[in-house]
Amino acid sequence: VAPFAVDMYLPAMKAMSVELSTPIHYIEMSVSTFLLGFAIGQLIGGPLSDRLGRKPIIALGLILFSITSLMLTQTESINQLLLLRALQAIGGGMATVNSSAMIRDLFTGDDMAKVLSMVAIVMMSAPLIAPMLGAFVVKFFDWQAIFLSLAIYSLCVMLLLLWRLPESNPQSKRISSASETLRPSLLQSYKQVLTHRQAMGYVMAISFAFSGMFVFITSSAFTYMEYFSVSVEIFPFLFGANVLIMMMMNRINVWALNHYSSKQILNTGLMLQLSCGIALIISSYVHAPLFIIVPLNMLFVGSLGLIAANATAGTLNFFPNISGTATAVIGVTEFTLGALMGLLWTYLHETQFALTGQHTLSPMAWVMTVCALIGLLGLKFLSRPKYSGR
Repeated sequence: VAPFAVDMYLPAMKAMSVELSTPIHYIEMSVSTFLLGFAIGQLIGGPLSDRLGRKPIIALGLILFSITSLMLTQTESINQLLLLRALQAIGGGMATVNSSAMIRDLFTGDDMAKVLSMVAIVMMSAPLIAPMLGAFVVKFFDWQAIFLSLAIYSLCVMLLLLWRLPESNPQSKRISSASETLRPSLLQSYKQVLTHRQAMGYVMAISFAFSGMFVFITSSAFTYMEYFSVSVEIFPFLFGANVLIMMMMNRINVWALNHYSSKQILNTGLMLQLSCGIALIISSYVHAPLFIIVPLNMLFVGSLGLIAANATAGTLNFFPNISGTATAVIGVTEFTLGALMGLLWTYLHETQFALTGQHTLSPMAWVMTVCALIGLLGLKFLSRPKYSGR
């Protein structure tokens, strides 16, 4: 549900800004609002699913997501939009956080990384088609129909979940785990994850890598439709190209895991992302044309196919009994940083206009590059095992 909720309404931002009588930059802020709400939902849903099971929490999250999606069809102001998007995201976060936790329940090590990559390939179909569906809806209906579609879709997902999906963390397993070791409290679980230096190196890698992608998502409407004057009909194809590269990279990752270690592939993905970021900075100052910017964005975003599964698996390997909590930490860090970096881009974007009277791509390029650099350095310095000495 999350990719549809983030990407489907991107082509509608111009129409929403007109109807709500607000600048498009404020509509773009709803992406950051969604990411913050999504982080809160994962913070709640992960630990609860460790204790109550995965399916009940997923169902609860999807119900909240569906109700708020219906309410969004009646939005009349930017403040209502931002509030309801946050509530919608909380429900989505509660549901989505359990996908990786369920995989950790069933797989370990490189096998987990392979399964996460295969799942990612399927999930990438959503952001691939979501902007196209959004453009179709805006052309033939109105932007409110996008949120009505999300409500119906989430209800269908919930019914399919209750009918077909088995519980990967049943009560017998939870009782067995609790009898072997005293189950830590909620705060103890989070402390156990947050104070694990090696795990946090992987968390930093995936979180800042994703933050760079979220900066692109937040700025994509401006970059393509305003700066390069791309039409609403063409925009989904340029946006979807990023997803195609990410799907291809996930497929390469599955193959590469048979020949290289998960961490080697992760480092390669982070280096690729940083290189594209540096190239975007240079391109922004020489006013490079669209056919240069699009491939660089594609590779920057696509590198997540080499990063996400390997960084997630690297983190979850340390926490077999509290995988829901560990997944929540990953998700909360990802989406909180993503939201903050999106807001940072918005601030720099507007500051640039106030100082120079024009908007360029340089704020986007700089923020994306800094995110990639911090992710790489975090992995390098935190994920190394402690030297035991003599």
